[in-house]
Amino acid sequence: MLHILKRLAVLLIPVYLWFAFFLAFEPNNYFGLKKQTDSSQPVARVRAYQQEPGRSLIIGDSRLAHFDMDLVEEVSGRPWQNLAFGGASLRESLDLAEFVLDSGHEVEEILLEVSFYTVNAGYDTDRFSALEETLVNPLAYCLNLEYNVNALTMFLNFVRNTPDTIESGVWGPADYLDEEGNTLPLHRKLYEYPALIDSRCRDWAVNEEQLARLEELARRCQAEGVALTLVLPPMAQNVRTQVCEKYGIDDAMTGTVLPLLDRWADETGMAVLDYEWSGSCITDDDTQFYDGFHLDEVYGLPDWTRQLFGDLDR
Repeated sequence: MLHILKRLAVLLIPVYLWFAFFLAFEPNNYFGLKKQTDSSQPVARVRAYQQEPGRSLIIGDSRLAHFDMDLVEEVSGRPWQNLAFGGASLRESLDLAEFVLDSGHEVEEILLEVSFYTVNAGYDTDRFSALEETLVNPLAYCLNLEYNVNALTMFLNFVRNTPDTIESGVWGPADYLDEEGNTLPLHRKLYEYPALIDSRCRDWAVNEEQLARLEELARRCQAEGVALTLVLPPMAQNVRTQVCEKYGIDDAMTGTVLPLLDRWADETGMAVLDYEWSGSCITDDDTQFYDGFHLDEVYGLPDWTRQLFGDLDR
């Protein structure tokens, strides 16, 4: 029997080595062995919450995922925990809000993103049930191909000493040329973005089911003493003209959705901060936007961070 166990231990050496490699380079700090992680993946953000739950929480998609959290704390006067992740639909943001409210941990306030893009019935991704399974099953996490690829990527970046990239650009002459070589008044990424989201918005319609869930969340937060703030982040002007006005989204949002949110705010005490349709401190799209949705992390996002978290307590 001892002989068999020894042989088995030898056969398992590759497994031990793989597991050690995975623990060292998996980017989401799933097991809480690293001091911190810069990953904005949903599993990383939610695991960080489970390991050290905050009381002031940010929930939304990539437009809220990259705040400088030291600046957020400086402006607001209190620490926040960022649970926003790329591509989050309204369904997934509401799932996450319900998850933290059901967690048993004290929650004092939630900053929740809403936008014309996330209230769209044509954008209704549903990944949270799979995420929850991963959160309670470490083996599922370790065997997940995507996370193993991420670990390999982290290892290669470490070997090559590849610096972390941020969404910021110092645009040169080539960035102001279209495919035919014609000069553009704004950098090219601003023109590419409307085309990127056009197919999602062509048949835009209000997601009634998720909007009803949003109302339920507002009433639950009121009942449980949680301060809820809805924030509509700014968008570049050409997204408004080339997408929203093109498909009548602007009229639907300002004529139907926003009045509905304001009515719920009056009834539940939640706040609505609208920088999408009412304007913001972001006035120079060419400099302050990296693309049509995402603010430049150096030249735009800090300005809006100060405005948003300054307005939050007014």
